[in-house]
Amino acid sequence: MELLAAKDLSLQNEGYFAFKHVTFSLYQNEIAYILGDNGSGKTQFLDTLASLKSPDSGKLEIAPKARFGYLPQINPEVITKTVKKYLSDVRSLSGNLAVRDSQLKELITYMGMSPYLDRPVRQLSLGLKQRVGFLAAVVGHPNILLLDEPFSFQNSEMITNMLDIIKDLRDNHSGIVIASTVQDDSVVNYFDTNYLMKDNSLIKVTDQNQAVHYMLIFTVKSNTMALPSDISHYLSTNVDNLIELKVPMKIKDSIIKEMLELNYNFEGARVLEN
Repeated sequence: MELLAAKDLSLQNEGYFAFKHVTFSLYQNEIAYILGDNGSGKTQFLDTLASLKSPDSGKLEIAPKARFGYLPQINPEVITKTVKKYLSDVRSLSGNLAVRDSQLKELITYMGMSPYLDRPVRQLSLGLKQRVGFLAAVVGHPNILLLDEPFSFQNSEMITNMLDIIKDLRDNHSGIVIASTVQDDSVVNYFDTNYLMKDNSLIKVTDQNQAVHYMLIFTVKSNTMALPSDISHYLSTNVDNLIELKVPMKIKDSIIKEMLELNYNFEGARVLEN
């Protein structure tokens, strides 16, 4: 069953396109992943799907009785309630459709938030606030879940736990959209469909490993070793102590690890498209 459909959507901000002519559908039992650089339009696209922004053109169709859960990239709200009170209040908004109280307690424990139940949310670290926001997005048992950079400031254990909860929602007929600037190769198999947000457009990726490349950026240190032949094959730029490597997504992490072992400074990465 189709939960939402964006048909030729465009959104402008002060005369500039955040995204244009985007067509997208989300179905039950689907996790859709949108990869893109900062400023590529992912956040504003999710805001539009959540009806927080109105598109300048095109049409957004949402299934009847849709229940949204949304984790924004940055929550401007200053939450003075304790973690326990805040999550309990959010849960109550969905009434009988929300997870049971016992399930909420299990989710809180699973996300490592039990020690912080009596702390005001505003006093938490960014990573802990992100977990609270994630729990707030899922406790209503939404059938449409939108997550903007949900894995920010999280360790690998918490990312795996988040993905387990997301997968459980998917298996219970929800549709989920995840937007992120980075992708860990270890989580690729969780996603049913993959998209690339680039040049204000949303592109469906049919073969994630082949279609998406990264430009990895490094700088040279005084004790940096020469590039071995297996890495120099990917060399794109070598100018003034700046090294850029164009690599397929599937080997991105292993290349970064090897370059660090060769004493290069890792400066960052950006998504490319074949």
